[in-house]
Amino acid sequence: MRPSRRPALKASDIPPQNLNLREGERHSIVCPDCKSWHPLYRKMIKTHHLDREVRSGRAPRCPGSAQLIDMNISVEQWGERMLAADSTATGRRSARQHYKPLAQPPTPTYRLADRGPQGTPTLHRLLPLLEHARHAVDQHRATCSCCTAGGRCETGRALEVRAAETRASCTIAREQLKHQERQRGGRAAAPKREAGWAAVLPAVQDADTRRAVVPVPPARPEAPAQAEVPSVPTEPYDFETFDRRQAELGKQYAQRKTTAALPT
Repeated sequence: MRPSRRPALKASDIPPQNLNLREGERHSIVCPDCKSWHPLYRKMIKTHHLDREVRSGRAPRCPGSAQLIDMNISVEQWGERMLAADSTATGRRSARQHYKPLAQPPTPTYRLADRGPQGTPTLHRLLPLLEHARHAVDQHRATCSCCTAGGRCETGRALEVRAAETRASCTIAREQLKHQERQRGGRAAAPKREAGWAAVLPAVQDADTRRAVVPVPPARPEAPAQAEVPSVPTEPYDFETFDRRQAELGKQYAQRKTTAALPT
């Protein structure tokens, strides 16, 4: 590749971000004509074409091809220029914006009621709030044209949500009140249960004592003497045949074990 007739470009005049002289990477440069990255070959921009999709030399050749580059700066000087350019770009960046958190919505009225010993709103304070929420919903539906026509506006939806939350709080308060009443009733019935158990305790102990006694079965008449039975042989009649049979069984067992150990 022969150099072009253009005068050589000095590396000191090229912006450092348009030149790559890092160690371990192939040196490359941004072509001043097509503004794209191309490798350096013998201090020249490697030959390239304007249209990369067209091959075999039919595309027009970029005028920046074979442009000589005068490396009048060292790699250390280029690195210092890169650091200086990066610090300048960082200083031009706008400061990070900090957004204030959104204001928290106020606590609903039904949650400001007095609370019972277990943290549940008392029922006698929630019932008036529930009636007030229902009245507000009915009054809004009667005056709002959107809600009257069958739709729902933002205000109507908020009132309905508030009424539903108040109704749920009333349900929780009722269940908590019933639970407390059951607990009080159970504590009141405890002495009666203890007195009842004390009254039946002697009968229970007597039943346990009689249950622990094991009855003795009645004596049975003596059984007749068993008839004599023939004795069962404990040794083989033919030891040679027995040993041969045991050897054959051992070979069959070893063969089956070897076959089972083979991979499938």
